[in-house]
Amino acid sequence: MIKNMRHYLQSYLFRFSWCGAAVFLVACGGSGGGGSTNPVVTSTPASVAASSVGVSSVASSKVAQSSSTPTSSSTPFSAKVPAPDLSADPALPIKGSPNYASATEAARFLMQATFGPTAKEIERVRSLGKNAWIEEQFALPQTLHLALLDKRFEQIGLVVEPAQDDSDEGYQRDLQRSDIWWEVALWSDDQLRQRIAYSLSQILVISNVSDVLYNDTRGIANYQDILARHAFGNYRDLLKAVTLNPMMGEYLSMVRNEKADANRNIRPDENYAREIMQLFSIGLVQLNLDGTVKLDAQNNPIPTYDQTTVKELARVFTGWNMATINNWWEWTESGASEILPMKSFANYHDSGAKVLFGDKTIAANKTPEQDIDAALDILFAHENLAPFISKQLIQRLVTSNPSPAYVSRVANVFNNNGTGVKGDMKAVIKTILLDDEAQNGYKNSPQTFGKLREPILKTAHLWRAFKGTGTPTKLENGTVTPPRIRFLGSSRTLGQRPFGSFSVFNFYRPDYQHPGELKDANMNSPEFQILTESMIMAKASGLSSAIFWRDTPHDWLEPVIDASWDIFWPRLHLDRERELAANPADLLDHLNVLIMAGQMSQPMYDLILNHLINHKIDPTWDASGQMWQRDMLVYEALFLVMASPEYAVQR
Repeated sequence: MIKNMRHYLQSYLFRFSWCGAAVFLVACGGSGGGGSTNPVVTSTPASVAASSVGVSSVASSKVAQSSSTPTSSSTPFSAKVPAPDLSADPALPIKGSPNYASATEAARFLMQATFGPTAKEIERVRSLGKNAWIEEQFALPQTLHLALLDKRFEQIGLVVEPAQDDSDEGYQRDLQRSDIWWEVALWSDDQLRQRIAYSLSQILVISNVSDVLYNDTRGIANYQDILARHAFGNYRDLLKAVTLNPMMGEYLSMVRNEKADANRNIRPDENYAREIMQLFSIGLVQLNLDGTVKLDAQNNPIPTYDQTTVKELARVFTGWNMATINNWWEWTESGASEILPMKSFANYHDSGAKVLFGDKTIAANKTPEQDIDAALDILFAHENLAPFISKQLIQRLVTSNPSPAYVSRVANVFNNNGTGVKGDMKAVIKTILLDDEAQNGYKNSPQTFGKLREPILKTAHLWRAFKGTGTPTKLENGTVTPPRIRFLGSSRTLGQRPFGSFSVFNFYRPDYQHPGELKDANMNSPEFQILTESMIMAKASGLSSAIFWRDTPHDWLEPVIDASWDIFWPRLHLDRERELAANPADLLDHLNVLIMAGQMSQPMYDLILNHLINHKIDPTWDASGQMWQRDMLVYEALFLVMASPEYAVQR
């Protein structure tokens, strides 16, 4: 029997992670969100209002709705440009002090609920308590990717809304979109909303890896905003918004999907019909409320749908095209079509009766809109929806192998938030994060609790914890832009980038089991699917580049438009860590809270501490030499902690 995921990872990663660490320490010259400020709230931008899908008729589902049904119609938006809080951090408690336990508990919670803890946010959670912190996050205005992206285009002289077929600037435009994604993830106040949106982007997947969405930078930014807008709303509304979104329409070929025409050898495209069931709502096999698989008399899983239902549902999704065209046959639309919901063309919609799942009938002569609402209501009412989506959200936020009881508790709230409302995302999120298993699973179920940290979250954790500051850029006309984070090439360094999966199945499957001990123990390990030996070394190299000598200021890179590189490493602010370096034990205690939530094992602590003590600052060196030694001590300590097998698993 496998001891636990961390134990397995130590045996699997040790020769790559820490052997790599030793290599990079030598190569680099070694010896061996901010707190919330008062956000600016603004009314809904026109582009956002246009891209929003109105509140769906959730009441028509089989679950009674109340006036308290969460919707996205009242979501406030922030005009504040995300930026790191560079003010002094509070000192984190030292092990053995009265506040140490609450600080490490807060850090663990923030690893699940944000893109990574900061010293200020740890103190914020300690001060408010987890429940109040969540409520505070629910009330914060949403940071809009699209609004920030449009402003960035204006700053660097790119047309905000180019012609749809203008691909000459596609790469430069996508660089800006990626910049904005990282800046919002690292610096926005609405961390919980953005973290949930990121999780949803790995369930309701679109990607610009293929040519289909390569030039649709504003559309992808808007899709991110839609996920964030509905992150605190209702899952039924999210399903409709995604279904009618032009990026999803293009990605899964619902756009220009038309009814059958035997004379022209046309039949409805089944792509979206299949994926909305398999990936976005009910999954492939019938589930119990606790997420376990239902079995038939022969002990085989029971399918949730068959090919007949796929064909019938495909007929529902006919007759939709881009919003800015006037005729079905037009292929040239304006740039605004990226962000506007698709519109219906009744003549190309199959208005006949449809039968889903063998007994759910959608009557004939419905409009395209009515057909979609009816189909979504059927999917929303399906008993698989709650356990299927609940378990994946738990996996993205907390642990790869939630107990059936944990899944059941969350799925129950998904089905009914206590006031008769199904799909209330706020209630689901709060239940996931405040559940006893989320908070104490690392102690109560050490053999199964935890998840491999995905590369994007590891990198974001580093940059948030140490106030990663972007690079200002000097343009050809002499204008200096605000600082930006550039990491479009993270797929090479990390094996992962936002909206960069190679298929609709995301970077990894939720039920993936890594061959060997984990599979033998029937343990899911989704993130292991992109953990290859070469990628382990690439990530160690990238981590080295992100830490060593990255606390020195840079003026600007010039010019951004012609820049051939796609990585502007952020500047780290390590003043506090440099102060603590005078006593290596204090430095390591500090990193144990901020980076590992107090979970560093004693053997790991002793190993790193001995290394730091053996290479302590030599008082016989001059001032500049001692500063160099102090810097190297901080770099090495930070690198060794974050490259360790123990840090690799979020627990």
